[in-house]
Amino acid sequence: MITSFLHALWAKILWLVSPDTLLSAVGIAFALGLVIFIHELGHFLACKLLNIRVEEFSIGFGKLLKKWGKGETQYSLRAIPLGGYVKPAGEFYAREAEITDDRDFAAKPWYSRAFMVFAGAGMNYVLAFVIFFIVVLSMGLPINNPKLIPPVVGEIVESYPAYKSGLQQGDLITAVNNTPIQNWEQMVKNIAAAQNEVTLTYKRGEETSSVTLPLGENKKVGIALEPVYQKAGVFKALKVAAHQCYYWTALSITTIADKLWHKQAPDVAGPIGIFEIVGKGVHSGPEDYFFLIGLISVAIGMFNLFPIPILDGGHILFFIIEAIRGKRVKEKTIYNASSAGAIFLLALVLYATYSDIKRIRTRSSAKAAIEQTVPQPAQEDNADAVKEASK
Repeated sequence: MITSFLHALWAKILWLVSPDTLLSAVGIAFALGLVIFIHELGHFLACKLLNIRVEEFSIGFGKLLKKWGKGETQYSLRAIPLGGYVKPAGEFYAREAEITDDRDFAAKPWYSRAFMVFAGAGMNYVLAFVIFFIVVLSMGLPINNPKLIPPVVGEIVESYPAYKSGLQQGDLITAVNNTPIQNWEQMVKNIAAAQNEVTLTYKRGEETSSVTLPLGENKKVGIALEPVYQKAGVFKALKVAAHQCYYWTALSITTIADKLWHKQAPDVAGPIGIFEIVGKGVHSGPEDYFFLIGLISVAIGMFNLFPIPILDGGHILFFIIEAIRGKRVKEKTIYNASSAGAIFLLALVLYATYSDIKRIRTRSSAKAAIEQTVPQPAQEDNADAVKEASK
């Protein structure tokens, strides 16, 4: 028992210091650091535009690692790179009588303060737009017609029959149950027409092999297509980039609203889920990785605009109430609402983390079940592929 524990511990240590793990860690730190920096830069630039004095611009939170700047603003780098903040002068003054400097945040009219707060999320959307534009311009647009897409294996989805079958990304499916196919549409139709199992013949380099997979009721084997792209011009890329920002925002809001309307818990990703997604994105190529950063930037921008006290959207809500009432919201009201908002966000993070752990455990259980039920390919040529897929 002790020997097994030591072997498992050593395997975990090797995994932690492996090049793939280190690359994932660097990719996660860069992605989150960039999104957070751009968000805080939005607040900072808005302060400069509105002539608001900034006391500190910090990337990260926790222990101070380094600070610099001899002017009115202190720039700092802190130990935990999962946050950041811009601290304008006089931001907590709720009563006009307390304002002593016209460069204080509280000295500005409500709409200027609202703009400064909104600028963080606004810059997140600017970052996403720029990333989407560059990715579309460099990669092109995916072809959606399945008749024009060759039956090349893209991603192999875990917990489905194709997992551990010996198939690899880039394999060309040439026949389904000995029926030759030419495109993705033909492959899907032939698999759907099969009964309890399906035999896929595929070509890898100059070698041709086949594998037989069991089929469930949904007739899905777990093979995602390898995208095929066509070039896009500058104006088309601009249009698509803008649509991507709108589409993912609208999809997220309507999905959350639909879940709440039907009294269902929304599917949310917590810190573990985000780290896992970004970690995988690092190994998917630069285009996919940066597109993922764009999605995260949209999510951060959108979430910060929710009218929840303590978030940017909550502050904007207070400013709008101030404009309607003609006077500022009481400091005690802001404090109590912000405390409630902090408790809500903490509960949301805990729930999201629980969902991440539950999702990972469910996936692991399904993977174990697949490993027991999916027959291993008979071809000796696939032995290395099976070993690789089982890692």
